[in-house]
Amino acid sequence: MSGSNAFRSTRSRAALLLLAAALGAALPGSAAGEETHLIRGLFCNTEEQIDEALGHVSRNVAPRAAAELANDEEIACTYVDLLHYIVEQPRIIGEIPGAPPLVKYEAKLVGVVVGGNIRPVSPPATVFFIAPERLRGAAVERRA
Repeated sequence: MSGSNAFRSTRSRAALLLLAAALGAALPGSAAGEETHLIRGLFCNTEEQIDEALGHVSRNVAPRAAAELANDEEIACTYVDLLHYIVEQPRIIGEIPGAPPLVKYEAKLVGVVVGGNIRPVSPPATVFFIAPERLRGAAVERRA
């Protein structure tokens, strides 16, 4: 990476960290004191849809293509890579072993960061997503 690109990348990370620190106060729909998370990746409307998309990923289908394959009759899944979703109240609802292992979540979508601007989602929407790591403060749901 060239010096100029490294500087821009570092500056972008710093801006996102500052944005993340301010999100709790910046989003009117956020519950007081709720920690928010900036997330990119594979999102679906239901747990069954995220499971279907994960089935495609397990067969070495790229996440973007897996989202498209899970969209049978409607747009139910999306691969978010050009913006960030802002979620709060993440709950771990499953873990998928592998390299890397994946964590399956349910959370409240409270905003979207587009071009450095925050667009609140009101009322917050329930979303399901996968991430390669555990999010700080995420509750673990035990299922029977």
